[in-house]
Amino acid sequence: MIVELHVLSGRPDPRWPLDPGAAAAFRALLAGLARVDAKPPPAPGLGYRGFTVTDSEAVRHVFNGWITVGDMTLADPGKTVERRLLDTLPPEFAHLGPVVAAALDD
Repeated sequence: MIVELHVLSGRPDPRWPLDPGAAAAFRALLAGLARVDAKPPPAPGLGYRGFTVTDSEAVRHVFNGWITVGDMTLADPGKTVERRLLDTLPPEFAHLGPVVAAALDD
């Protein structure tokens, strides 16, 4: 499972693998979320724009309390999934943590 953080402009966004335990925790979090008929609002053009989590099963976009998987949308009003993904940020990208944390607290 690969995580990509969409936060940089003009440079490649950071990517990192989730270890098996973190991947299982991610799947468990998603399993506990409610499906909704609403469509999430679009991400802004600049700044924090969410995470993409990809594996052999699916591509999932996580932003602002919404998770989209194909045409399915899950609601995560507490942004728990985003906060957990932020917790997996590797040390070489630690400088981006405060930027994302501030966006999650807005």
